[in-house]
Amino acid sequence: GKLKTKMKKLTIERKFDVQIEKLWEAFTKPEILQNWWSPKGMECSYATIDLKLDGLFHYCFKTEDGNEFWGRGIYKTIKAPDIISYVDTFADKDGNAVAPQHYGIPGEEIKDSLIEFRFSELENSTLMILSGDNHYEDSMTDQMTAGWNGMFDKLKQILE
Repeated sequence: GKLKTKMKKLTIERKFDVQIEKLWEAFTKPEILQNWWSPKGMECSYATIDLKLDGLFHYCFKTEDGNEFWGRGIYKTIKAPDIISYVDTFADKDGNAVAPQHYGIPGEEIKDSLIEFRFSELENSTLMILSGDNHYEDSMTDQMTAGWNGMFDKLKQILE
């Protein structure tokens, strides 16, 4: 059969000038998460978090012209306040996984990515390291990185 190429990881490090507990809350409390969990130019119009193993994290990104992109995560690791991970896929508004092509993005198969956030306390701030499975070409990887960083810029604004 075909050799499976080793999947690249997407890694992003960001530092936030807040205590680790505050950062943890921003990822686990929907009323805080909704203020920043969306790429630049979009808003998070919906977010629910069932913070337990195999619990559902269900969210919607809404564009300025009203297009909706739904996604979901299934939690795999929850170690407050240090590690949270989930398997991320495109979803519909009922929380069912869908293929990227559902949203006009290339790909007929459901793509799931394990996304992990690690938080570690520094002197007066907290370091966040995101690592995620990356299914995409390099050009798309740059877009993904820019998307995440746009979200973390919003997070920085509301926290600091």
